[in-house]
Amino acid sequence: MPLAITVRLRAGRYEAAGTRPSQAEWPPHPARLFCALVASAVDDGDWAVLRWLEVEGVPEVWACEAADQEAVEGYVVTNTIEQKGGSQSWPGRTNGSRSRVSAIPQVPTFTIVWAHATPDGDTLVRLRRLARRVPYVGRATSTASLSVEAEVDEPGPEWARYVPSRIGEHALAELRIPYPGYTDQLQHAYADGQRAWAVARSVPYTVAGRTAEPAVVEGPFSELLVFRFAPRVVQPAGDSLLTLTARLRQAVIQRIGDDVPAEVSGHGAEDRPHLGYLALLNTGHDNADGNVLGVALAVPRQMDPGSLDRLLERTVDDPIRRLTIRRDQAIPVEHDPYLTSPLRLTPEWWMAAPRGSHSWVSAAPLMLDRYPSRKQDARDLVFRSLATAGYPEPEEVEISPAALTRGAVHRPRKGTIPEGRPVRPMVHARVRFAQPVVGPVLAGSMRYLGLGLFVPDRSSR
Repeated sequence: MPLAITVRLRAGRYEAAGTRPSQAEWPPHPARLFCALVASAVDDGDWAVLRWLEVEGVPEVWACEAADQEAVEGYVVTNTIEQKGGSQSWPGRTNGSRSRVSAIPQVPTFTIVWAHATPDGDTLVRLRRLARRVPYVGRATSTASLSVEAEVDEPGPEWARYVPSRIGEHALAELRIPYPGYTDQLQHAYADGQRAWAVARSVPYTVAGRTAEPAVVEGPFSELLVFRFAPRVVQPAGDSLLTLTARLRQAVIQRIGDDVPAEVSGHGAEDRPHLGYLALLNTGHDNADGNVLGVALAVPRQMDPGSLDRLLERTVDDPIRRLTIRRDQAIPVEHDPYLTSPLRLTPEWWMAAPRGSHSWVSAAPLMLDRYPSRKQDARDLVFRSLATAGYPEPEEVEISPAALTRGAVHRPRKGTIPEGRPVRPMVHARVRFAQPVVGPVLAGSMRYLGLGLFVPDRSSR
């Protein structure tokens, strides 16, 4: 017998920001509802029923697909304390402009369904009491009323059934979900002053019964292993990316030790993609400063399973904890497989996963594989570089000597190109593919050290 928790939006709107703060969250994430229940728990009985619910599997989301978005601008009191000035009502604090987005669904109701849950009578009573105490789901202004049922009818024609996608299926969205241990993780995060997304996990969802999905081209890399800089680390300037990626490569090779796989060192893997060492830049938005937020390893899709196991064992299972830049300088780094913030440090941001992106723009300059000539100009060579790197030939290519997106690195710092490497012209590029491509997208010479790294061009959407 399934368990269904129905949320009725009292004001007809759902106020919660999506992965991108400028977009409203829709469909609703099951973790939002679970967090609302956690916030209303008052005793051991409530905590027990939440721990029961978190192990009942990944739930379905029944909600209408159509939802308008609305943004509201307003001034709010910030939490920053200043010695001079500030709000008359809140001394020492200032007012700041904020934009809040909300979804306005055609049907102001949605249901989260645990299809295989079998609650007993006491559990059902406790859940219903807990649900009645929930005043809102999402922001505090997103008022709602909840009801809990041990049976559920089939969704009406105005609703879609969002279900976890299977391997090989095209996913429509990544939704955060409750998972075993989630209740305790939320309690620890609250005690440490962290937000709920710090312990979030997500899975891909699709609409049940949908077969016509856009074709997505998968690039030569299967995943991105991200290492963020530890708190209070001064972010390096973007033009130092080659120094950082060279030190990351050195750290990985030293950790593996003897018999380094060809895909890791690059020696002997000229005929196939090998491990990419990347510097992830703060780029692609209005306030981008071009600093490096962290580093990452781009794992080849066809990497030998044994080599992949050795790589993961030495870099993730026993994670890299520092990058030694000089004898007197080491940068501490952290690996979090469930990282959701900042957005520009997440694999999803750089890979445009799972839907892919038609348009990509260079965050680091692309070094041409050869010098331009009368027969092949720089634009032709960018076409060729993408095909050589394992991507489809683009429909359109725009090149420029200067960056084409805010925060992109103009050129690597003088003296950081490794000795013995040929130095050829560098360009920035914006490309568009006929089909959406899942990244990361790397092209050109020295791409495995982070030159020619592209980011999805979200300004073109």
